[in-house]
Amino acid sequence: MLINWIIKKLFGDPNERRLKKLWPVVHKVNELAESYKSLSDDALKQKTQEFKERIAGGETTDELLPEAYAVVKEACRRLCGTTVEVTGHSIVWNMIPFDVQILGGVALHQRNIAEMATGEGKTLVAVMPLYLNALTGRNVQLVTVNDYLARRDSQWMGHVLKWLGLTVGCIQNEMRPAERRAQYACDVTYGTNSEFGFDYLRDMGMAMSKEELVQRDYFFVIVDEIDSILIDEARTPLIIAGPSKVSVHQYDKYKPVIASLYARQMKLMDEMVANAKKVLDNPDSSEEEQEDAYLDLAKVQMGMPKHKGLLQMMEQASVRKALDRKEMEMHNENNRGFLQQCQETMYFSIDERSQEANLSEKGRNFISPNDKDAFVVPDLPRQLSAIDGDTTLSETEKIEKRRACQAAFDEKSEILHNISQLLRAYCLFEKEVQYIVQDNKVIIVDEFTGRPQPGRRYSDGLHQALEAKENVKIERETQTLASITIQNYFRMYEKLAGMTGTAETEAQEFKAIYNLDVVVIPPNRPCQRVDDDDRIYKTERAKFRAIINEIKECHRRGQPVLVGTISVEVSEILSRMLTQEKIIHNVLNAKHHEQEAEIVARAGQYGQVTIATNMAGRGTDIKLGEGVKEVGGLRVIGSERHDSRRIDRQLRGRCARQGDPGSSRFYISLEDNLMRMFAADRVASLMDKFGMTEEDELSHPLLNYTVENSQKKVEQQHFAIRKRTLEYDDVMNRQRSTIYGLRKDILLTDDPRNLLMDHLYTAIYSHANAAFSKWTKDAPLNLTELTDWVNRTFPVSFPEELFAVDATARDVQAREAQKEALAKRIVEHIENIYTQNVEGLPPDAVKWFEHFIMLDGIDKLYQDHLYAMDSLRQSVSLRSYGQRDPLVEYKAEAYRLFEALMGNVEDAICRNTFRIRLHVASSEPTEKPEGEAEKPAEAEPAVKPKLPPRKMQYVTNDTSGLEDLVGGQGGAIRPKQGPTPIRRDQPKIGRNDPCPCGSGKKYKNCCGRF
Repeated sequence: MLINWIIKKLFGDPNERRLKKLWPVVHKVNELAESYKSLSDDALKQKTQEFKERIAGGETTDELLPEAYAVVKEACRRLCGTTVEVTGHSIVWNMIPFDVQILGGVALHQRNIAEMATGEGKTLVAVMPLYLNALTGRNVQLVTVNDYLARRDSQWMGHVLKWLGLTVGCIQNEMRPAERRAQYACDVTYGTNSEFGFDYLRDMGMAMSKEELVQRDYFFVIVDEIDSILIDEARTPLIIAGPSKVSVHQYDKYKPVIASLYARQMKLMDEMVANAKKVLDNPDSSEEEQEDAYLDLAKVQMGMPKHKGLLQMMEQASVRKALDRKEMEMHNENNRGFLQQCQETMYFSIDERSQEANLSEKGRNFISPNDKDAFVVPDLPRQLSAIDGDTTLSETEKIEKRRACQAAFDEKSEILHNISQLLRAYCLFEKEVQYIVQDNKVIIVDEFTGRPQPGRRYSDGLHQALEAKENVKIERETQTLASITIQNYFRMYEKLAGMTGTAETEAQEFKAIYNLDVVVIPPNRPCQRVDDDDRIYKTERAKFRAIINEIKECHRRGQPVLVGTISVEVSEILSRMLTQEKIIHNVLNAKHHEQEAEIVARAGQYGQVTIATNMAGRGTDIKLGEGVKEVGGLRVIGSERHDSRRIDRQLRGRCARQGDPGSSRFYISLEDNLMRMFAADRVASLMDKFGMTEEDELSHPLLNYTVENSQKKVEQQHFAIRKRTLEYDDVMNRQRSTIYGLRKDILLTDDPRNLLMDHLYTAIYSHANAAFSKWTKDAPLNLTELTDWVNRTFPVSFPEELFAVDATARDVQAREAQKEALAKRIVEHIENIYTQNVEGLPPDAVKWFEHFIMLDGIDKLYQDHLYAMDSLRQSVSLRSYGQRDPLVEYKAEAYRLFEALMGNVEDAICRNTFRIRLHVASSEPTEKPEGEAEKPAEAEPAVKPKLPPRKMQYVTNDTSGLEDLVGGQGGAIRPKQGPTPIRRDQPKIGRNDPCPCGSGKKYKNCCGRF
């Protein structure tokens, strides 16, 4: 703090320098808005068309900014007193932008993050830059944290935008593709980050025609609550998944033994704690006995760090110091082997920071007492090398042995993986904290917002392990079909901006990853909030009692209270305690989230008590009720410090909006996770020094800094995780961009035939190049491999003269020309035969067919590639044991996989050209029987898809069944006799069933919509 103060004194505040440059623009806007008061309504509205024409004429949005913002301000003034329908409620418009709101709007247009305190009107601030950038005619979007806020803001702020002649759309979860397309076609579109992201993945990774595309482009986006979306949610990528091709797990088989193992460990920990307590409570115990007792407690800390008995004993500073000393002794380099000896006395050990649980030899013997090699993974490379070097085996026998070794390796790896994930599920994931169980399903709880995430599942089999643990239906494992991280999705936009009440603490990350600066906008009225010092207690019990006592005191005088909790479990505990005190209250957590905005909005009423998990309901103002200002305004109580300072600031920011009175305080115990892992030893020493009991509290400004320093350590860890995730996804992102760019070219081309032949030429030239590269002085040109590949790939006849090459050519350029000419001749021959085969078919059907040939060749292989990349990502971390950087290894392996993928894609498109048949069934109307009444015509949809005039079916074939495909001269396609039955290996998915991709939507609104 002192260093920052000195730097500001010497060099000035960088934020003040930024604001100094922006204020003249605000003054200019106000001058123009004053002059626009003389314009008629029609003249003011006409400004929108005028601005569009000026932009088309070459003027920039920067040059138009003062005039456009002035038009928005004047429009807001004229709309005052008008009524707008917002989410079913009539609201009277009464907002005109303050100067600081205009200031925030300028910062947003200049691609910054505007940090504005809660209640300063960020929703209105966004209207000005949205209006200005929508004048370009390109796509402009605003991203919010949930569907309700997207719908509310689009209707509320849309009142101004529509009055000025712009169209406003809103993307909602249940919308069908045609509706989404219409919303994206609007000048301004509101929605959530997940909806925008999943629409991108469906457009680029799953659409089979350009009529299925819903999004336009990626020009300008404002992210509301940008810290929540680009920081908190950045560790979880957006994934569209489908049922895995191979879904074999044994979670249900190993669940009983892991449950027994966990119970044995708990019993062992209970005994250790009881023995240690007995020794330490005995004043006559020897020093050696006490050392053994502390060692037992250190083992408990390693094997069950949240053990209740251990946490109670750790309230004593002397015990904490002894445990710290034992931990250092265990990890001392001069005492090698001691840590392993300690671990072997338990069944498993837990590392909370890395979220890992590791079996000991004792635990492995418990799980598999009769098989010493049960946890030994076969050395697959050595086995395969031995098979290849065995000269007594035929090639067929070698193949069979390789398959057997691979199958054994896969089975053993899967068993160990299942056991590992079950162990993590039991040891590191708590019900009502990380997840809840509803409707016989395990639902993840977002650790930052406290909201349930019904469409999300833990990856790598962890979710199935939790389902086994909770005795609910174990869903089939899924395979990634398309994915993108939040970071890389928003980095696609040409202009990215954001707004929030808490961004300054993450300014470094915003700059490093998104190249965004944070501009802190001053409040319209000075903040009157009083932030009281934290109160620290020894135990969680004492902390909860103190919270309830303060709530009772506030409730007695009518002061509304908002209690913020980190977990569902704590919110339920406090709710039960308030119920015992007969205090009426509202609880808002992952179990009761349906009306979150309404509950939060009422939190400022006289005498109201509200408990909210991680401040759900962000984006909703809490307005004070009558008589509340006189009793001190809204009182905010935090039941625990969060890992991130920003989340704590969000909670505090719920009170004292627009100069209202308000106050806040956090209650902390030494049993809280943050304190237990980072700061409890120093605070416990102070408490013991002052002789404090369980009910006594410790409070001082210096202790606040101690807690904040602990939070900074956690924030640095989280930043490192997000940065590492992004570094890995950057590799995948480059591959994704290439594949999606390829698909987009195919979808948007009006001449798919030409593009198809380009792909064929690329593949044939590649194989020809491989043959010509082996042509040296000592080795004559050999085209056998090329001709074999061509004949295998294209089931048509090729004349021998087609492959004629001058084998005497010596000049490099002459050889290159021959190579190109050879590839061109082969492609021309194929194109001629292909043209004959599709002659007479409807042009629209043929175009669709050509699109499908290319897309099918890409999609199947890319899905397999994603599966391989997932496996690579999981396995590459082990290479760190060989002193190699996993990221470097990942990049190298990923490049080789992608290089192979691109070659395979071209080959697959070549194979598809004659191995996928187009069957066109006549759809001409049949004659109606006499007397049949004419059916009334149905209303046409608003957006009609462009489909060929005949029904189409496609049948894919591999190399088998060529007798149905290959005709006589030229390989003409003969129609297959009779329809090919389609058999499902899975039960039919109903339209209203949950989609198997895991999105949480109904099948008809997700993958079934196509």
